[in-house]
Amino acid sequence: MTKVNAGSLRGGGVHRDDDLGDLRAFVNPTGVAVVGASADPGKLGFAVVRNLIDCGFDGGVFPVNPHAVKIQGLETYRDVSDVPDPVDLAVILVPARAVPEVVEACGRRGIRSVIIGSGGFREVGSIGQQLERDCIDAAREYGIRLMGPNCIGVINTHSPLDTTFLSPREMLGGSVAFVSQSGAICATVVDWANSQGFGLSTLVSLGNQADITESDALEMVAANPNTRVITMYLEGVADGQTFLRTAARVSRSIPIVALKVGRSEAGGRAIASHTGALAGQDAIYEAAFRRAGVIRATTTEELFDFARAFANAPLPQRRRIAVLTNAGGPGVATADAVEMNGLELAGLSDATRTALSASLPPVANTGNPIDMLATAGPREYAECLRVLIAADEVDGVVVVMPPPPMHK
Repeated sequence: MTKVNAGSLRGGGVHRDDDLGDLRAFVNPTGVAVVGASADPGKLGFAVVRNLIDCGFDGGVFPVNPHAVKIQGLETYRDVSDVPDPVDLAVILVPARAVPEVVEACGRRGIRSVIIGSGGFREVGSIGQQLERDCIDAAREYGIRLMGPNCIGVINTHSPLDTTFLSPREMLGGSVAFVSQSGAICATVVDWANSQGFGLSTLVSLGNQADITESDALEMVAANPNTRVITMYLEGVADGQTFLRTAARVSRSIPIVALKVGRSEAGGRAIASHTGALAGQDAIYEAAFRRAGVIRATTTEELFDFARAFANAPLPQRRRIAVLTNAGGPGVATADAVEMNGLELAGLSDATRTALSASLPPVANTGNPIDMLATAGPREYAECLRVLIAADEVDGVVVVMPPPPMHK
């Protein structure tokens, strides 16, 4: 078994163990200043203002642009210092070289939560790395928490709040939170959720993690009472010890599913050029996830499948599983899978078996796995499933439905 060296789980970033109070404005702000807002529909600063308006955010939206008078019908301010109260979150979308100065201006204004959507920092080399350090220095001086840079922001469908510059779309409120170090993956997840009629609770794009890390984001999305499952796209982990502590605590009540990329040498090199993170040794992540109770997905499709399953089905209180099928072979294979994954086949009581028999042919097997025989159809599945769900000795049911043989 691989020994977990949590200090080896390194990405970029600086982490501070602050309480959630420092992070609340990222998901529930009272007012948002958009620095770099634009009247040009082709600019990101236009899209952020549009999304804040269109999502129904009920706080103040304050475009900041020294050259515009009105942006999308809103009064525009020449400088962040001119923005009126209440405002506790700023979204910065100006060229990278100007960002440290804007962060400092936010600090002087009293804004302590800042999202940097601009790119051109650590991910592009030494010059960008220095600019990122300058942002961190300014943030520390004023007690600011930074999200990003090189990120797309936050969506909270239940506030509602949308600080991203994603294309216009109607977001469904739901129970799946998504934390990502890739903005493009965020856009993919939103499209998938909408196409499936599947709602998100919160979406957090982390970017380079100069300050706020995946551990902070876990705290943020877990605090949303609408979140039933947390999904994550990870390229690296900024602070291994903190991530292990946070994930282990959160996973006791909310399932966490992570897609960790960069497993290959080529993938690791790609990550370094994307967000400037270090991918780390895959075996270390595998062991760390297991230790912290994080379920690892191997593909985006698997990540979505896990999300759907956990969002729609409550976690069982214990490990006793019933297998319901209309074919013996698949039932046996499923029974093996149940035990190989740390669960156990439920021992069915005489009362439960009698109730099952009432809906099945005499030769059907009412043991566990329950083989209803190939003649079983929708009625038999429904009746037997009701019996198993009501049984005190059953914590969960796996339903296996091979196609029945064709018959006249």
